[in-house]
Amino acid sequence: MKKLKRPLVYILGLSILGFSVALFQKSNLGMGSWDALNRNFYEGIPIDYRYLTPIMAMLLISLAYLIEKKKPDLMMLFPLVISFYIGLVIDLLLLVVPDVTQMHLLINIAYVFIALSLVAIGLNMIVLCNYPLPALDQFCLAISHKLKITFGKGKLIGEALALVAAIVVGLLFSHEESYFFIGPNTFIALVFIGLFVDFFQKPIQKILGDMNDYRNLR
Repeated sequence: MKKLKRPLVYILGLSILGFSVALFQKSNLGMGSWDALNRNFYEGIPIDYRYLTPIMAMLLISLAYLIEKKKPDLMMLFPLVISFYIGLVIDLLLLVVPDVTQMHLLINIAYVFIALSLVAIGLNMIVLCNYPLPALDQFCLAISHKLKITFGKGKLIGEALALVAAIVVGLLFSHEESYFFIGPNTFIALVFIGLFVDFFQKPIQKILGDMNDYRNLR
């Protein structure tokens, strides 16, 4: 049973990440930093998301390997598989998750904070399993290892870098009128995601118990 525990927790963690994205998309508070960056590229080049998403994933995982001075291997391709699975979960959940874009602002904010909590829970479950993360989060984890800080702080730095990149790319393609596709959620996620990731680390570890290969994030 212990052999099945890790892969089951891993799949559940990935599914929770997909659920969080569905919640984000059903609110009207805009997108996160990395989504804003992708949108600036999408509108500026333009390039279909089916090509843009794997390109960005490979770029981020390559940067993660470079930061940690790891040699390239086949596991670099695994985040693409992860992205495909999370995409399927998002597509399915978008069919059933209620849309609150026309509802009161407080309901939209509640959706966003529930989504942020789910992101933190899902990521901590995945890291606890010691399996590969989605490319973006693998990049943030590499930053945390390099700087010897918590995963949450690495996530904060990653979000901040994406925000700066979104503005730079937006300026390059003259997206000022669209505010570089940056919205309230961009700043909400930037401020709170790192705090949430660190907050949920110990509770998730306590609930799930020893997964044998748990990485110390501090």
